[in-house]
Amino acid sequence: MQKRKKMIIAKSILGRLGNQMFQYAYCRAIKEVVGGSLAFSFDKVYQQKEADGNTDGFEDSLQYFNVDDYELFNGDIHSYFCNKLQLFLYRSLHYIKRRWFEKYSWQLVFCRIGLYYYNDKKNNFQKDIKYLRKKALFPKCVFCYDFLEEPERFNSIRPILLNDFTPKFAPLERNKKLYEIINSNNSVCVSIRRGDYINTQYSDSFYICDENYFRLALNKIKQLVNNPVIIFFSDDIEWVKKNINTDILSYYESGNDPVWEKLRLMYSCKHFIISNSTFSWWAQYLSRNTNKIVISPDHWTNDHTKNAKHLISNDFITIPCGKPSK
Repeated sequence: MQKRKKMIIAKSILGRLGNQMFQYAYCRAIKEVVGGSLAFSFDKVYQQKEADGNTDGFEDSLQYFNVDDYELFNGDIHSYFCNKLQLFLYRSLHYIKRRWFEKYSWQLVFCRIGLYYYNDKKNNFQKDIKYLRKKALFPKCVFCYDFLEEPERFNSIRPILLNDFTPKFAPLERNKKLYEIINSNNSVCVSIRRGDYINTQYSDSFYICDENYFRLALNKIKQLVNNPVIIFFSDDIEWVKKNINTDILSYYESGNDPVWEKLRLMYSCKHFIISNSTFSWWAQYLSRNTNKIVISPDHWTNDHTKNAKHLISNDFITIPCGKPSK
């Protein structure tokens, strides 16, 4: 078996680009502390693509950006990275924990055998990583779980992420004029998520940013930005043209650009009206404008069991959004 590096940060990636960027950023931040290498599986991404029926964007979207090198793996994460003794100890201890001690955290026990489980809901990063560095008995793996949408965990490496999430490819020639408009004006990126958010499966939880939200947000922008120029982005740009009306000078991204080009166009804008979408969130995060204005909905989801307040920065200007009636 190939000898592996001392530390491996492993993640089974979930979701499309916005979600993938959160997971990558989280793992990248851990790597900056402990060293080693990154390893990702996209099995669950492709499984979701198959389940949803040829849905665009369910792929390894990190490949289009200047991200750090990562190893690709398939199959069960533990079987791939653990030696037989680690695997036996993990499965035995995990069974004991689940059977009798579910309410207790066994993070330090797992760290002791070189298996560090990182989840943004529970872990004390500094405490666990200190233990992992000094006392693990075996070669170490950091297994990261969940969508890991905690900006505070990776804000310290934002300069690294600005480089990592720069597309590998040059701007498309067909967008030359749009880039000129964006760069020479007080451009405002308005990101409108439709698609799955208006489907019955997700609408109750995620359909928050309706026409009224964007009307209020555009009025707010007129108060805060001198001579704003609106650049609309959406997965349904024709619907936007017909339904979102404003007296502000406006332009529209074609809706046909590859995801890496669309993201660069978005983060090149100077100000932002975002939707409750991780892709939209990353556009404002990657902005190089230190004086940016960001307007967002006042909550991320109607599902009160899911706390996503950390995605709404204290610097954002929020617009109250009620749960839309059906």
